[in-house]
Amino acid sequence: MARPAPAATRAVDVISFLTAHPARGFTLSELVRALGMNVASAHATLAVLDDTGFVVRDPIHRTYILGPALAAVGFATMEQHPAIDAALEQADALSTELNRTILVAARAGRDAIFVARRGPAGSGEVPGYPGDKVPLKAPVGAVFVAWATDGAIEQWLERAAAGPAAAIHYRGVLGEIRSRGYAVPLRAMTDGGMGEGPIRLPHSSHPNGTSYPSEVPHGPDEWLEVLGGLASDHLVSVRTIAAPIFDAVGQVQLALSITGGEEPMTALEVHRLGQRLMRTTDAVTKRTRGIAPSRIP
Repeated sequence: MARPAPAATRAVDVISFLTAHPARGFTLSELVRALGMNVASAHATLAVLDDTGFVVRDPIHRTYILGPALAAVGFATMEQHPAIDAALEQADALSTELNRTILVAARAGRDAIFVARRGPAGSGEVPGYPGDKVPLKAPVGAVFVAWATDGAIEQWLERAAAGPAAAIHYRGVLGEIRSRGYAVPLRAMTDGGMGEGPIRLPHSSHPNGTSYPSEVPHGPDEWLEVLGGLASDHLVSVRTIAAPIFDAVGQVQLALSITGGEEPMTALEVHRLGQRLMRTTDAVTKRTRGIAPSRIP
């Protein structure tokens, strides 16, 4: 692996930070604190970016924002990656149909970056905003690595320092995602929190019911990637439902996500949303001449 160039890394960090915070400008000292740079390095980096139009400095408030040169970069990116435009179009339609927030995310090296969000902003927690990045390490970003090579999956596990038991669990998670076609981290609606051992899921007759007729194994993380072992009327709390968009060589390039609401849903409702999302992502894959691998473990 090539050694990173510090100057290039600083420039990327500045642009990434400003992209993730488009509502305001930032002073040199604010960028230094936020990015952990020293003043001299940050000043030199910003000077180059300002001279080339990638950032613009407000002479009165002495703050920096993204520059017009990046608009040309954005247009060129959309032209070279038509799946992004197609995904945004479908996200608009899906958010209107479901009245839910739809997120568009892309793989960016070792990270996943949120490209856009469409639809209403719920009062609950939303996993990401445009420009935000999250590291691809188990269990985060499973939808991006479920169809990856063994080497890429191993790196995903290593970044999380997953032990042997956790690695077995997460590989099983990836197998379920490949088989099902979409990823859905579930959290049981219980009255005692998430502890060790099996997690018991109440029937949907009452959100706080005390009847726990079945169990699913509890993995190394509190979020469970299971649906097949649940009765259709079991209640679960859903954070996101994510489905992949494939490129021309069968790799996951984008993902669409439906964010969960505050109210619990039955396993059947989750599955129906997942199936609906898959129809959308499959349409984008076909429209942009991507190749979806067979959904087998």
